[in-house]
Amino acid sequence: MREADLHIPESSFEAMGIGDLLSLTRAAGLVELQELSCRGGGAVIQSTVETRYDEAALDDLDYVETWTHIAARDDAHVYVISFTAPDVPDAVGDAAEALIGTCEPSVGADGATMSLVGPQTAIAQLVTEYESAGVSPDLQGLTDHTGTASPLADLTERQREVIETAWEMGYYDVPRSVSTDAVAAELALDASTVTEHLQRAERNLLSTLL
Repeated sequence: MREADLHIPESSFEAMGIGDLLSLTRAAGLVELQELSCRGGGAVIQSTVETRYDEAALDDLDYVETWTHIAARDDAHVYVISFTAPDVPDAVGDAAEALIGTCEPSVGADGATMSLVGPQTAIAQLVTEYESAGVSPDLQGLTDHTGTASPLADLTERQREVIETAWEMGYYDVPRSVSTDAVAAELALDASTVTEHLQRAERNLLSTLL
């Protein structure tokens, strides 16, 4: 198993067709961005910004399926945004399915960084598909991924939070004590997002254990 660190320059967001979304996010004062789930050429992200988005402009982006302003803090606003990058081919999503995990992206002044974990052939295929789509990822490091003593450490932070909450609430009891909707309500997330996190966490745990 291998782990690759990729940097995607900001110019590549234009190639993906999501440059306007990034511009709106920066204009609102990006504090933190978390990837809640990936699906093909799209994603569900949690964006923490200093001021509210230009929400009318957010509505005007055809590739943004849904957005929700979920919290207002003293110094920040939190949004959950679901989008599908219009210029990313399905082949990118297909290649990503062969990976065990995609780390939480970190967005900086000059682009984004992410870490990919999986077989080297799968990582190479995803990089190739990105390049074919006009995205220019810079491979900054490729190392052996040996895992850790705890299989949970191979999950993303969000996957671990969701599966641990589900366990504590009785989702895995026999018979099941709570529904996906109840877990979603506890985490203030959409039920479909929780379902996807649970499925990916379970897949990653089984991949590690088996």
